[in-house]
Amino acid sequence: MKIYIIGPGKVGKTLYNCLIKKYSDIILIGKNIDISNYRFDGIIIITTPDDIIEKIWNKLKNNNLENVLAIGHCSGVLDSSFIQSVPHFSMHPNFPFNSEKKCEEIQNIVWGIEGNEKGLEYAKKLVTDLKGKYIIIPQNKKIQYHLAAVILSNFSYALAKLSMDLYKDMNLNNIEHLIDLAIYSLNNIKKVGLKEALTGPVARNDIKTIQKEKKIFKSYFNDENIYDFFIDTLYRIKEEN
Repeated sequence: MKIYIIGPGKVGKTLYNCLIKKYSDIILIGKNIDISNYRFDGIIIITTPDDIIEKIWNKLKNNNLENVLAIGHCSGVLDSSFIQSVPHFSMHPNFPFNSEKKCEEIQNIVWGIEGNEKGLEYAKKLVTDLKGKYIIIPQNKKIQYHLAAVILSNFSYALAKLSMDLYKDMNLNNIEHLIDLAIYSLNNIKKVGLKEALTGPVARNDIKTIQKEKKIFKSYFNDENIYDFFIDTLYRIKEEN
């Protein structure tokens, strides 16, 4: 089975280097190659930035695609329903690709996949070939799926920044132990679930501490609504049956 990877970025190069161990016939296509009249067969995986993916498809759809088995992409937000006339899928890694990765680094990561029936078969096979795991996303819920990842992953950087700002005001520059604390808390959630893992003033119903820290939060960050939102969410966790 031949595989074409369009977009030699961090994800594209990683997929190329890892899948070439399984499939010897893999072609990595960069922006300097004209795909308008390219004769494709096998599987096409688009690994460009999100805002280019549909543009790539608009070029591909004018080609003869009768020998193409499936076309997929790796966006977290876009589904694959805009790809017509051929089996289609998307496979999004729940993993921070801040650089090109070694194959060992992406083993056992979870991929969010969706597509039509035949497209999903190819997505499952590719994830298995990468020694990964997969969850199947409803096609019309792709944005919710990606937002969930952003909240737990990307928003953690914003929380780290808030903690760093508080520490800097105390002339403390090292927050490694706070990061360790966050990791320990997340591991507790994995072990026992949100409600049982919950600690802190909300878990103790320590109203005085909550009120004092709300004033400090507002004085530093000029926004008490965010604090209230987090506290309310923690109470929702505490009160869940």
